[in-house]
Amino acid sequence: MGGRRVTTRYTNSDVFEFPSVAYEVRERVAQELGFNGAALPYFKDGMVASYALPGDDCYEHLDPRWHNGLFTVHCNVIVLSPEQGGELLACGKTYEMPQGKFICYPVSELAHATSLIVGNKPRLMWVFGFCVTPQAFDKAARTYQ
Repeated sequence: MGGRRVTTRYTNSDVFEFPSVAYEVRERVAQELGFNGAALPYFKDGMVASYALPGDDCYEHLDPRWHNGLFTVHCNVIVLSPEQGGELLACGKTYEMPQGKFICYPVSELAHATSLIVGNKPRLMWVFGFCVTPQAFDKAARTYQ
């Protein structure tokens, strides 16, 4: 999706395992947002680890609706932020993504991209995906704006 980014999203799911803490975090996120029992996107366990190197970016796109009638929502956690760049670009706005930042948005409904990563540090991000009704997303969004 631009540059040399390494991601589990497009990796054969038989060749790696996520650590148990990833599943614990996914369950906490689901519980907090009211997404318990939500369908998951069709990549390994609905989770992605993404390692973006300096010089990487991501072009504007929409993610698929993995299940009919459900929004695909990504909840991103920045584990390591780059020196500069890697911001989320959506709805004509730029959203800073510093280390420790957590953001959820309907990736199947909002065109989004990321800015160019600059400097010597990569960006490491975990993505926890859920497929939820528009109403479930709206309820979570109203609660946590």
